[in-house]
Amino acid sequence: MIYRMPNVTARMAAMGDSTVRAAFRLTFTDYYQDPNDSDVLRRAVTIHADRITFDDGHLNLWLAGTHVGEFPLDIIESVCPHDDVGKKRETPEELRARFPRMGHPWSPEDDARLLALYQQGERDFDTLGKQFGRKPSAIRSRLAKLGLESLA
Repeated sequence: MIYRMPNVTARMAAMGDSTVRAAFRLTFTDYYQDPNDSDVLRRAVTIHADRITFDDGHLNLWLAGTHVGEFPLDIIESVCPHDDVGKKRETPEELRARFPRMGHPWSPEDDARLLALYQQGERDFDTLGKQFGRKPSAIRSRLAKLGLESLA
């Protein structure tokens, strides 16, 4: 049985060759040895693949006709297409251009201003991030450190 990525068109050159940039996210029922590092146990892995096959109780992953992974079916909890494959990640310079205070320590004045805005009802992390020149996740983390937001 062969499953291919849904909603993805691949230009097939020769048998097994593919131009698709795709990946699958596998979650496991328990910790499993990382296929690339025997010292690491993981609950999930992302494998670059454009095809899945099932054979003899195993899930096999393939990329352009090359076998790239094999996992016993009894340890797999879920298999999902992974969306951010091939997306360009921002460089640190690009991030700093968008968030000029990224990585800088928080000053007591910044904390006081953040607390005041939060107490006045401002809860939009994007808005707060723009005001402080920081990523929204940094605002959320700082509020959690100050005891005002939960990271859970």
